[in-house]
Amino acid sequence: MKEIYFERPQQPICKQDEIQWQEPRQLEDEMGAIRFCWPLASEGQMWEQARCRECNQPAHWVAIGSPFNDGEQYFMGCDSWCYWCFPRRHFTEEELRLVRHAEWAREQTTDEIIQLIREANLFTDDNTVESALSNVADEISERMETRGGETRETC
Repeated sequence: MKEIYFERPQQPICKQDEIQWQEPRQLEDEMGAIRFCWPLASEGQMWEQARCRECNQPAHWVAIGSPFNDGEQYFMGCDSWCYWCFPRRHFTEEELRLVRHAEWAREQTTDEIIQLIREANLFTDDNTVESALSNVADEISERMETRGGETRETC
């Protein structure tokens, strides 16, 4: 990783009932959205609440910064990313090789799923089911296309 990002731990840091919930500070990002900033001491809470800035899935990486000029560091909600939306420029060359392979495998799997849905669509006479299957296949295709490019700059 080229910059300071925290990666979601494999196991939760603590149980949800052990988290001391506090109101995170708020920061407006360049798009006008309100994003949360959690003190470093609130890491358990941050992993429960942090969402990807692009797709709103649970965050896999969250940056650290000092947005309030108060001498404190915070987990930055405006720089929170899931695995698939994380800007590739932040990876080292070695990491990029692994990511490219994972993305290739994901695309292959997605293509296979879409093909299975389209084939199942051929074996039904129910227009409602046929329409639903077609919509699912189209939605999967659209989501894959929108995640294909480089994401916007961070806050």
